[in-house]
Amino acid sequence: MTLKVGDIVRSLSGHDAAKKYMVIAQLNERYVLLADGKSRSLDNPKQKNVRHVALMQESDDSQKYVDDKSIADAIAKLDIVE
Repeated sequence: MTLKVGDIVRSLSGHDAAKKYMVIAQLNERYVLLADGKSRSLDNPKQKNVRHVALMQESDDSQKYVDDKSIADAIAKLDIVE
């Protein structure tokens, strides 16, 4: 699975299963760094194997997520739509 920065994903395994995150960096083809803007901030991202996440929404290249609040707002907006 190819994920890119800004994609919103859902965790499939681990103690955080079903939690939503935004991809903030691609470490290599197997691992990404994730943040949710609340418990996992940009300063303390979660490293996750790409096999353990599912893509929920692809990023819109025009949007820029530069702080924790904008990440949390994007994830909350997705929760409203669902």
